Amino acid sequence: MIKAMVVDDETLTNDHICELIRYTGAEVEGYTNPHEALDNIMRFKPDVLFLDIEMPEINGLQFAEIVNSIEYECEIVFITAYNQYALNAFRVNAIDYLLKPIIVEELYSSIERVKKRRFLNSNVCPNKKIKISLFGGVSIYIGDEKKPIRWMTAKSAEIFAFMLLGKDNKEISKWRLMNEVWPDKDKEKADINLRSTISRLNKTFRENSIKISIISTGNGYKLQIAEPDIRIDAFELENLVFNITEINASNLEEYESIILDYKYMLLEDFNSDWCYFERESYHRYFLNGARKLVKYYKDINAESIKILRLVELIIKYEPYDEEMRENALMLHYKIGGIKKAEKYYSEYYEMMENDLQMEPSAAVKELYKYILNH
Repeated sequence: MIKAMVVDDETLTNDHICELIRYTGAEVEGYTNPHEALDNIMRFKPDVLFLDIEMPEINGLQFAEIVNSIEYECEIVFITAYNQYALNAFRVNAIDYLLKPIIVEELYSSIERVKKRRFLNSNVCPNKKIKISLFGGVSIYIGDEKKPIRWMTAKSAEIFAFMLLGKDNKEISKWRLMNEVWPDKDKEKADINLRSTISRLNKTFRENSIKISIISTGNGYKLQIAEPDIRIDAFELENLVFNITEINASNLEEYESIILDYKYMLLEDFNSDWCYFERESYHRYFLNGARKLVKYYKDINAESIKILRLVELIIKYEPYDEEMRENALMLHYKIGGIKKAEKYYSEYYEMMENDLQMEPSAAVKELYKYILNH
């Protein structure tokens, strides 16, 4: 069964065309408001759009151009009372052009053409895996490629990350985008930069055949993702912390793969103010998950070297974490004996004095004294 979307501002005509299409067994949705239709494209995922050319605000040709710009792949059939638009219609890759009043046989012929094209496309366009990494920089990997796609500019990557972290495909006002990404530019220059950056982003996605796009909503922009198989490492970390309340043998492998893969903080390569807030939020997710994993390792008496690797990963980012320092001191003792523990404690003591003009906590001192006496 194919899906059809009818966009025509005349209610009676819209209802009539929808009814005719339903007779073919197709699923159909009709919209008299083109803005509402655009908002529902990614939800409904039509195979074909039937567009009235003469609509106020957004005409059918403009609607088709917007759909092409967001890289949503579907067939387009134009409907109009005049034949003067035929040439322009086929410039936006329409497969048919129907004149009002609609001749039923011509409409059904268009639908059959859509069915044939969609069947052929479904057999030659396999889905590919997309991985998006936000830790360190912003990287997109396609399939088994080892190298990420190349961004045209650093701001392109930053805008994409900002919109991706907004989540839920919500509209983000252009003023907010300009203020967050170009806070030092005047409005006119920031607006020019924003529009050119969005254009470059969409060009990058098109050139790499990635079904991601940013569409204009008039007062802002929306991120549209149509890729069916996509992984985003930051969201995997967030979901892990919130959805896995207890680590066990069945989820341990997933938990380890995400926590132990934390080599860089979120958007570490960027220094815009908005990045700091997001970076701290996701770093807290990591610390939460990593501490939970340390506790699990200790509870099951995992190998000391395995626990130490994780503890040192936490200390890399939190060098003054007294609890982790206690863990590390005891683990060094278990692995290398008193000499290893003495060396570790001495280095830690020196760091505390130099960095904070403080000594290790009473708990760390007590543990060190305990080790020396055993």
